Amino acid sequence: MKRLSEKNDKVVPFDKKNAEKLSHLTSEEENNWGFKTNKYGQLKNNSLVNIEIILERDPILKDTFRFNEFTTEIDVVKPNSELMLKTGQLVDAYVDQIASYIENNSDYGVLFDNKKIRSAITVVAMRHHYNPIIDYFDDAYKNWDHKERLNHIMGDYLGVEETSVTQLITKLFFAGAVAKAHNPKTKFDFVLDLVGGQGAGKTTFLQKIAPLGYYTDQFSTFDNKDDYAVMRRALIINDDEMTATNNASFEILKKFITLQEFEYRKPYGHQAERFDKNFVMARTTNELYYLKDKTGERRFLPLHVSKARQKHHPVTDLTDKYVKQCWGEAMQLYKDGFSFALTSEQEEKLDEHRQSFMYTDELEDKIDEALNNQFRDKDFITNEALSLAVAPGIDLVKNRKIGNQISNIMVNRFGFRKKLKKINGEVKRGYTR
Repeated sequence: MKRLSEKNDKVVPFDKKNAEKLSHLTSEEENNWGFKTNKYGQLKNNSLVNIEIILERDPILKDTFRFNEFTTEIDVVKPNSELMLKTGQLVDAYVDQIASYIENNSDYGVLFDNKKIRSAITVVAMRHHYNPIIDYFDDAYKNWDHKERLNHIMGDYLGVEETSVTQLITKLFFAGAVAKAHNPKTKFDFVLDLVGGQGAGKTTFLQKIAPLGYYTDQFSTFDNKDDYAVMRRALIINDDEMTATNNASFEILKKFITLQEFEYRKPYGHQAERFDKNFVMARTTNELYYLKDKTGERRFLPLHVSKARQKHHPVTDLTDKYVKQCWGEAMQLYKDGFSFALTSEQEEKLDEHRQSFMYTDELEDKIDEALNNQFRDKDFITNEALSLAVAPGIDLVKNRKIGNQISNIMVNRFGFRKKLKKINGEVKRGYTR
C-alpha cells in the first residue's frame, strides 16, 4: 500500500531484528491520512476512524453526506454514478455499495462491517450539517424583488375570490410555514382547506409551493408512527381528499392540529425520540359544505377554489421562480413579527367566512329557521318547545337519535348551552344563548 509507506523512509539494515522494528514503527505511526493500522501495515477493519477518513478524503466519497437539520436525517448531496448513489435520502443499498467499493479499492483493501460504515457516515454527516429549508428561505428573501404576490396567488392560480379574508388566510399559511421552519415550537394551530374547484389543481398547487419538494400526502392517519415519520420529512403536509380526516374522529383531528411534538422510534434507532412538529397542514376536498362541527372549526381556514375564475393553472403556469418570490415576501412577514394571535375583528371575519362552508341537513335547517323566527328573542328555549317546532309528533324520549342530533346542532352549530330553569315552579330542561 503506497500511501502507508510514504513516511517510512528511514534506511536501516534489512535483518530480522530491524524488520521487526520497522513493522512495529509502521503499525504505531499514523500514515499521511491518519489511518489506524495493524503491525502488518494493514488498515484495521474495526476502526471507525478509518472509515471516517475514507469518507472525508476519498475523491469518490468525499462531500457525499450531510446531516439535514430539518428532517434530522442524513442526505446524499452528491450523486455518484459509479456507486449508483442518488441525491436524497440515505438507503441501505448505498451502505452495501460503499462497503464493496472500499474492499475492492487497492488503496484500502479491507472489508468493514456495514454497521460501522453507517455509524461513520453519521459522524461525518454531522460534521457537515445544514438546513436546506432555511437556506432556501434565506436565498428567497435575499433575492425578493419586494413586489407583493401573496395577496393575489390564490386568486390567480386557484380562482379564489380576492377578499381581505382570503389575503389573511394566505398570509397566515405562508408565514406559518416560515415560522415553523425557523422555530418548530411556534404555536400554529391552523389548517388551510382548499375546497371545491374540481380539476383546478389544488393538490398540484400545494406540491409546487412546497420549497425544494418538501411536501407529502402519503399518510392516512393522524396517530400512526409510520405516518409521523413521513410527515417529518415535509414542510407542507396535505390530507388529500381528506382521507386521514375521514379515518379519524374529530377529537383525534383536533388533538393532532394542536400537537406541538410527537414521539416515535426512527429506523436503526435504539429508543423512541421526541420531535417538534415542524410542518404546516393543508387539506383538499371537492365538497363545498364540509364543516360539520362548530367546536374546533376555528382552526380551519377554508378557501373556495373556482376553476372558472382562475387566471392561471398550477400545472402549467406556476413556476419555481414565482413561488420563490412568494416565499421571499413571506420571509419579510416573518421578520416583521407577523402574529398568529388573531384580533377579535379577524376572528369575527373568519367565523362569518366559515359559515359558507358549514354542512346542514333538513333538521338543522328547521332549527335555524325556528331560531330566526319564533325563538328570535328568547334567551331560554325549553326542550318541549324546540321539539314541537322542529320535530312535531316525534317522542324524543323514545327516539334518542333525533334528540342527540338536536342537542348537537344547538350546542356545536349554534353555540347554545344546555341549562335547567324553573318555570312556574317546575324545572325545565332546555337551551340558553
